[in-house]
Amino acid sequence: MMYRIVISACILFLSQSLCATHNRAGEISFIQLDELTIRMTITTYTKTSSTSADRDSLAVFWGDGTTEFVMRTNGNGQELANDVKLNTYVADHTYPGINTYTISFMDPNRVENILNVNPPYSIDVPFYLETTFTFLNTQFQGINNSPVLLQAPLDFACVNQPFIHNPNAYDADGDSIAYELVVPLQTEGNPVPDYIFPDQIAPGPNNMISLDEKTGDFVWDSPKIQGEYNIAIRIKEYRNGILISSMIRDMQILVKQCDSQPPTIESVEEVCIVAGNFLDIEVEINDPDQGDLVQWTATGGPFQQSPNTAELSFDSTFNAVAFSTQLQWQTDCSHIRDQPYQVVIRAVDNSEGSTGLSTLKTIRIKVVGPPPLGLTAQSLDNAIRLEWDYPYACINPSDFFQGFSVWRKELSNPFVLDTCVNGLEGKGYEKIEFNTSANDGSQYFFLDEDISNDKAYCYRILAEFALLSSTGNPFNRIESLSSEEACLQLSRDLPLLTKASVITTDLNNGTIEIEWTKPLSSDFDTLLNPGPYRYVLKGGTNALNLAELPGAVFTQPFFSSPIDTMYIHQGINTLEEQFIYQLDFYTGSQSELYGSTQTASSIYLNAEPKDQRVELNWVFDTPWQNYSFEVNRFNPTTSTFDSIGTSITPSYIDTDLINGEEYCYQILAFGSYGIDNTPTTILNLSQENCATPIDLEPPCPPNLSVSSLCEKLSNIISPEDLVNSLQWINPDNDCNLSEDISGYNIYYGTDDDQFELIGTNMQVENLGFEHLVEEGQLGCYAVTAFDTNSNESPLSNVICIETCPQYELPNTFTPNADGFNDLFKPIKNIFVSSIDFKVYNRWGNLVYETTDPIINWDGNNLNQKPLADGTYYYTCRIYENSQGVEREATEALSGFIHLLRG
Repeated sequence: MMYRIVISACILFLSQSLCATHNRAGEISFIQLDELTIRMTITTYTKTSSTSADRDSLAVFWGDGTTEFVMRTNGNGQELANDVKLNTYVADHTYPGINTYTISFMDPNRVENILNVNPPYSIDVPFYLETTFTFLNTQFQGINNSPVLLQAPLDFACVNQPFIHNPNAYDADGDSIAYELVVPLQTEGNPVPDYIFPDQIAPGPNNMISLDEKTGDFVWDSPKIQGEYNIAIRIKEYRNGILISSMIRDMQILVKQCDSQPPTIESVEEVCIVAGNFLDIEVEINDPDQGDLVQWTATGGPFQQSPNTAELSFDSTFNAVAFSTQLQWQTDCSHIRDQPYQVVIRAVDNSEGSTGLSTLKTIRIKVVGPPPLGLTAQSLDNAIRLEWDYPYACINPSDFFQGFSVWRKELSNPFVLDTCVNGLEGKGYEKIEFNTSANDGSQYFFLDEDISNDKAYCYRILAEFALLSSTGNPFNRIESLSSEEACLQLSRDLPLLTKASVITTDLNNGTIEIEWTKPLSSDFDTLLNPGPYRYVLKGGTNALNLAELPGAVFTQPFFSSPIDTMYIHQGINTLEEQFIYQLDFYTGSQSELYGSTQTASSIYLNAEPKDQRVELNWVFDTPWQNYSFEVNRFNPTTSTFDSIGTSITPSYIDTDLINGEEYCYQILAFGSYGIDNTPTTILNLSQENCATPIDLEPPCPPNLSVSSLCEKLSNIISPEDLVNSLQWINPDNDCNLSEDISGYNIYYGTDDDQFELIGTNMQVENLGFEHLVEEGQLGCYAVTAFDTNSNESPLSNVICIETCPQYELPNTFTPNADGFNDLFKPIKNIFVSSIDFKVYNRWGNLVYETTDPIINWDGNNLNQKPLADGTYYYTCRIYENSQGVEREATEALSGFIHLLRG
């Protein structure tokens, strides 16, 4: 109860320095102890000299409707340099159920003189921290611990020098982390007043801040005004793409005038390593100021492991520069993670005494599981047996290694193993076995029985890792690097087509070369299937209607007899058509069909002309895998096709061309079956195709802005001033070639989808237009750009302008026929369609009325008799016409009119 009285007293006397808590920085973290219990830690950095404001306890709001005073757990706090005290408050709390909760605390005051928080009265702004988290189902999703921030939230920067800071969040559960720059809070959902981002104090091109959402690097290049600043960073934790917690760190940056420069750090930024290997990263430390000594330290995930096998190879005391050192880490299988570890190297010099200048270098280290080794595939009856080396290198820790997954695809997909890319996502393989560890004591094995004899299958193996929930269910799964590929066709008792390459491109006399291989003698039973043997090649442009080709029947009396395995298909239209082939295999004197190959097509190339480029794409359907394509363009000087690029997808864009010139292309495909006794590389050419680039593309739509006349009413003197000012810019997009734009069309309408052309601007350097607006009219604007070929862009963004009716009446007129001020009429009349104007004498009798907004009252009554001099009372209701509907525009006017004839 005593604590509640003290808190209340401080709230009553916030203006007194006695109760100022003078908070500098802090955050709230937690670990999960069981299904519904957490251990929370509040870490604050306060002003040591504010002894009267020292807090031995904090009021914590747990987010479930309960509040608790939590005692400080590090004694009287840890006094640090530069008038800073580190305080920690730790408490356990059990929640009523699985839900999302927000832990928070608020203290009445920050330190004084923060330049970007309610300047110059930051001391009166409360200091508020919060962390939001979601309890997961621990049986299936595991526990959730918040990230730990390894870099202190206090740092020093120098005027006109780049500054870098990193919170260096580490998540023990291996969840992914993202960073976001936010406005500091004073209470829940309530930003601090008058907050200014640091780069907006003395803003300019050399004063910019940025936050890398992936690494957490906060860069300020460069501060201009010395003093204290606060920023807030939200650290977000994701599991399987779902946000499960976020914490707000409120931190302080002291900018000072420096006579020296900070040290420099040179090292790699990202590295990948296979678990079990020794990591040795060279780090070079230097300082541009002669004579400065530099100390370096490192924090990060590798140093949080148990046992800790990461170390710095060089003395971390102050040393003369320049020097090189090593970040070393003996990795093991327990270090495998899907997310990279992050190490922040900090180098600080002795130029400013205890607050020397520092710099940071962030290094991301990904530890991947080693690939399973020795994968082979062999046929076994009507199945394929896979075997690979036993034991696997990372079967320990046994509760982390879960087993192996088996992946399969038809045809080979060769790729270079990248130690930074684990798993097989996006490589075209299908997972056919999710978890197996079957072995015979000398080999792991898997039997694939779901196969067809006429297809070639390729396999890869992944090791699977995961953390386990309290009931043994895996979460945060991790896949190893892929094994090498093993390919096999169960039975090679049929021919295989291996080529369908265009030799000549012509409308009538085109030619295509087709090749194939015979069945393997080891797989084809000649006793059950005696000769003679006949091969019949069929072809056409429709796979459902293939016909025997002339001269394409090949016969051999015995299986070992020589036979041709190549055919030239002649006299065909290869310019416009794609051809498809199939080979039938017959056996015996009765010439029975034993089987047919899968169909194979030629490569058909499409070339689409665009503005200064040609877009190429090609199609094919082959039983082998085409894994790479060489794009060739005809060289008129040498009369040959020269390679201009390669692609692993069936598309390519040839750029920087000259409109009106013809360009001709041909594709060379590289393919493979990926199985033995077939060509190692299968080469096929497409037909030739030509295209002439032409500008048929419109420019990109401009980005429009409108300065409404309503923004400049004080400058309106005459109807000619009723102008809306349009300005636009050209977006920096590929489709918008500025030298191609010849003008702009300006459109206006009373609705946002019905426009009419109101003007054209041919001055491509003057991106503006003035529109004289008719009274009483509101509408919408859009702009298009057009080029020299009259290609017009889509409409820009549409901006609709509301009218701003303005109506002002005088209080005196003199209807004495002297030609001056004889009529009562409005001083200002803008966008008013009608009025309800009534004038009354002192007895309340109506003496004049009109609906005309011009009024032009001559001082006569309703019977056209002159009214006497005097004071009259009026009321005036004002109406505007909005899209055909008359509505009351502004508040009604009323007042007195002095009628003076003398």
